[in-house]
Amino acid sequence: MTERTTAELRLLDIAASLGRHPAHDVGDGTPAAMLAELDRYGIAEAVVTHSLATHHDPAAGNARLLAEVAGQPRLHACWTVLPPTCGELPAGAALVAQAHASGVALLTARPTSHGFDLTGPDLAPLLEAAAGHGLPVLVETSEAGWREVELVAAAHPDLRLILSDVGYRELRRLCGLLERRPGVLVCTANLSGHLTLEFLAERFGAHRLVFGTGQPVRDPAEAVARLLWSELDDAAVREIGGGTMRRLLAGPRSTVEVR
Repeated sequence: MTERTTAELRLLDIAASLGRHPAHDVGDGTPAAMLAELDRYGIAEAVVTHSLATHHDPAAGNARLLAEVAGQPRLHACWTVLPPTCGELPAGAALVAQAHASGVALLTARPTSHGFDLTGPDLAPLLEAAAGHGLPVLVETSEAGWREVELVAAAHPDLRLILSDVGYRELRRLCGLLERRPGVLVCTANLSGHLTLEFLAERFGAHRLVFGTGQPVRDPAEAVARLLWSELDDAAVREIGGGTMRRLLAGPRSTVEVR
């Protein structure tokens, strides 16, 4: 392992959040506070949700998120999505088109918190549209079970589904899923087991891992140190730290490909 610096890696955190958290006293959640944390830990950019969207009202929270990241080139929006059944958000393709036009980098679905079925017919058109536009969808394992994630990945093989909140005790389930479903990637925010990054990168390729911290609820230092001081080679660290995600963000929405 060579000595690495965060400046060289240009880390891109895909699992960060703005807004005050309803259950944890972790700061005021402003863009300025987020940028200060990025600077403190040497993270170049972040894809951010808004706590108003994830914990309360996705429509209002997504709108506030766009307003707060406007003029902040280091912060990229992640919209929280819903099925259109109650009319809160546009249906399927219309919502994805709106997200694309608004520069949204990522979508996240929270079926347990917002009371819907990840695998049901109500959300399927949105997932299909996201796959067609190359817009990734992030799902936490605390929000959807392994069976639901497997069914979604099977039904939408072109969808880039990023699985987050995965701990070391779930590696057997994760490895089976990654083996069967090449469109599934995993966020590093909770991958804190000894040599877990090295094991997964060797078995499935570094391009199946994307860097995330879980800030502000989680301490970003954990994820940053774990990646920088890993036994991975520099090319793999760069891939995980931002290379794969930047290809997803920069590629033509209809033809984005992950190696």
